[in-house]
Amino acid sequence: MTFYPMTVHRMNALVCRRAQSLLLLAAALLLPLGAQAQPTTSPPDAPSRAAAEAPRTAYLVRSADMLPVVLMSARTSLTGEADGFAAAAADVVVVGPAVKGLVTGGPHAAALTESLDAGVRVVACGLAMKKTGVTEGDLLDGIDTAPNGFHELFRLEVKGYVTLQL
Repeated sequence: MTFYPMTVHRMNALVCRRAQSLLLLAAALLLPLGAQAQPTTSPPDAPSRAAAEAPRTAYLVRSADMLPVVLMSARTSLTGEADGFAAAAADVVVVGPAVKGLVTGGPHAAALTESLDAGVRVVACGLAMKKTGVTEGDLLDGIDTAPNGFHELFRLEVKGYVTLQL
């Protein structure tokens, strides 16, 4: 039997294939966990016939600094103030430390209230809330929660929402 040493290129290719296989296996094992997490509320029903052609949008926000801009974009897309763009629904899913920006009396309370009043659905990630010490009682009235913000975004994508992650 003759032994041929592996070239660096072939070894890198082998390592990459094994890494991809491990990632696929991890994704397959974690998928059932996502099926168990259910949000506390549901996104709006299917749009009316008049709005059937308008997209439903969802924004994933990781930074509280982005909240005012995202809330304004979501709100104006629903109220017709956007430059030629109209959405049938607009959801803002907030994850990570940004959930601290959703509290009553916080720096974004006015923008949140204005957006909620315009029909924007704002969802706080339960995992992020737990990690940052934010409780449901701390949240501004009208903000929904989901056990896992990423799973909520995936659920919205499956329902046909166009998503943007910031």
